[in-house]
Amino acid sequence: MIYCPYTDCDISKDKANSEHIVPLSLGGTNELTIDVDETFNSRLGSELDGALSNDFFVALRRSKFDARGHTRKEPWAVSKRASYSNKARPAQVHLHRKHGLQLWDTKDKVFVRNFATAQFNIRMNVHLPIRFTAKVALAAGYFVYGDRFRNQVDHEQLRNIMLADLAKTDRTDFTNTLDENRFTALVDDFLSETPSPKDWKLRCIRKFCDGVRGSVVVLIPSKERLLVSVGILGEYLALINVPADTEAFPNEGDYEWGHVLAVVDKRLLRCSWAEGLRQLASSLDRA
Repeated sequence: MIYCPYTDCDISKDKANSEHIVPLSLGGTNELTIDVDETFNSRLGSELDGALSNDFFVALRRSKFDARGHTRKEPWAVSKRASYSNKARPAQVHLHRKHGLQLWDTKDKVFVRNFATAQFNIRMNVHLPIRFTAKVALAAGYFVYGDRFRNQVDHEQLRNIMLADLAKTDRTDFTNTLDENRFTALVDDFLSETPSPKDWKLRCIRKFCDGVRGSVVVLIPSKERLLVSVGILGEYLALINVPADTEAFPNEGDYEWGHVLAVVDKRLLRCSWAEGLRQLASSLDRA
């Protein structure tokens, strides 16, 4: 039997499959995986991983890092709601950080070589970064801390956030403390306003995620909470801070002040949060 952090259940190995904690399409690696419920994981893969990978702005980052998923297809940012010319012909816009812009005429089914202007719409699911971060927090938390995470962290809040229909939740209330009747988790994402100088920890986390030349998960235990932050392909995505009893969590060596899982050039690098801060300070000095 194995424990699945997504379902909070012990399951038999024949019902499990290997899950990339950070999907390959978002800069993950085969070195950073965990076994989870196969059926449940299939649903999450489409609803969260796939949706974030296909987000227009994330797809642009993927094209910069050439972050390919299981299909090995080259990533392009695509808007299927586009038009061009004074006749407003329907089209698709395909954008790549290295290859530039291509325009696909959806009526003639050809790429258009000569056009002066094009208009296109972009859809953004503003709750997706938080839901995805909750999913990563469940997997990474158990990957790093094992049964301590299972027994001493309020991971049910992470599970509820991951599965919540947040489109029905007021964003201001959600960003501050979620629904006080259900959640006491604290959240932040890249769409939130820039933190003030007083919020030094949040500023450091954002700066660190932006400075990693790849994707990263940071886990920081405090006296009564566990903070999990996620950066995707060189940019901060979001964090969730949940109640936890972290007294027995390790706090030395590679776990001093917390733990970092970074994927750079498809390789997993691990260190303490204290060492991560030292490297951040060193990079800022060099700059």
